[in-house]
Amino acid sequence: MSETLYSNTIARRDDVRLSIVTPFHKNDPSMLLEILAKQSGNENIEVIIVDDGSSLADLTKIVANQVDRFPVPACLITLHKNVGRSGARNRLIKEAKAPYLLFLDSDMAPDSDHFLHDWLHLINHTMPTIAYGGFTTKQVPQVPELALARALAEGSDCQNARERTARGGLAVATSNLLVRADILCDVSFDSDFSGWGWEDVDWALRAAKAGYAIAHVEIPATHMGLDIPDVLLEKFAKAGPNFRLISSRHPDVQTTRGAKMAAMLGALPLQPLLRKTLRAIAVNERLPLGWRSRAARAWRAVWAA
Repeated sequence: MSETLYSNTIARRDDVRLSIVTPFHKNDPSMLLEILAKQSGNENIEVIIVDDGSSLADLTKIVANQVDRFPVPACLITLHKNVGRSGARNRLIKEAKAPYLLFLDSDMAPDSDHFLHDWLHLINHTMPTIAYGGFTTKQVPQVPELALARALAEGSDCQNARERTARGGLAVATSNLLVRADILCDVSFDSDFSGWGWEDVDWALRAAKAGYAIAHVEIPATHMGLDIPDVLLEKFAKAGPNFRLISSRHPDVQTTRGAKMAAMLGALPLQPLLRKTLRAIAVNERLPLGWRSRAARAWRAVWAA
């Protein structure tokens, strides 16, 4: 058996309005689930969680206990092998019953007590095709080890709806994304993207090219899972192949500031020395945060090249 499905005792409804779908891998989604449980008692929703091959019995037990206590239908799908970010989301799509799916990353925390109500209100009154609610760092602790990740997020990703609208699909992430279910049958996530990053932007750009409108709205959640510098830089390095893949598929990506920086830095000699220098600057908490942020962006661009 390649997976195990565990559900609570509340029967799943055929008329469910919204499926909240969340993948995770080796990180505990309990905080998100606790918040959703408090907000979902009177709402016509279901919650589906996929463990993408964590193979951690204690974590499975914790999440299963959360599922048991949910006031609405909820289930945990435990994949026995890691299938990656795209594969896990496609499994969630297959399981969902509602006409709308809300993708939430497991390290997100809604920024308001009426987060779910706002999404349902949007569904019932606007009937969007695709809507991205945005994310913030509002609830992230102000600690030195997260200062670099916070600065990078606030400098590029934490944008309001107007700013995101100007960028279109390039500003979309699955951290807080509402999609009409039939669109996901037409445009699924591409498993050619392995490891970390860019599979969600690729999906959004393909959906836009297929004629589906993307709305940017103000229903934000905090990205609580900001990384310490060493982990963040490792993720940037691993995302390099995915960035090159998305750039080859979507000319719009090649016009971005990051792509232009990658082309410039990639042409420089002594790449190993350049990477070593950029990393040393980025992780040094004694240096000004502005210097560190610029070094981290350059580090990401070097690996993207």
